[in-house]
Amino acid sequence: MPADARRTLKLMTYADVTAEIERLRETAYRPLGAWSLGEICGHLSYYFRGSLTGFEFTLPWALRTFVGRPWVKRVLKTGVMKPGGKTVPDSVVTTVRSPAAEQALIEDCLMWLVRLDEHDGPLHDSPLAGKLSPEEWRRLHCIHAGHHLGFLVPAAEESAVLEETMPA
Repeated sequence: MPADARRTLKLMTYADVTAEIERLRETAYRPLGAWSLGEICGHLSYYFRGSLTGFEFTLPWALRTFVGRPWVKRVLKTGVMKPGGKTVPDSVVTTVRSPAAEQALIEDCLMWLVRLDEHDGPLHDSPLAGKLSPEEWRRLHCIHAGHHLGFLVPAAEESAVLEETMPA
């Protein structure tokens, strides 16, 4: 599999995100980016938790209105987040220092997914785009998770692609 062959994941529900995280946790994978599964889960958890409990930061009104909101609307329309974007804020990048920390970040992420799935009320405003409906939040969370989890290629998938491309 080419080094830049990121997987395209179409995760539609919180259960889909949970299933993909569980699958990656249970199998060997090759990261195509800099983050492990735990680091990705730590990053995703920040946004899952924030949509339920509120965020510690918000972009200024002008940036939310003229940059963040159009960007989120485009992501929701296309279902795609392009790689190489800036992580906002920088503090949502977690470095894993041990297998125990890795597992703790994964468990925390799975817990927030359960809470989101069970939540039936309004959610907090996006720090990037302002007011989002619960459906917009779900779609954005699933696209965001698919974007990052697509950088982890399970060994079984990599082997299958190699077998398909090798001459008989």
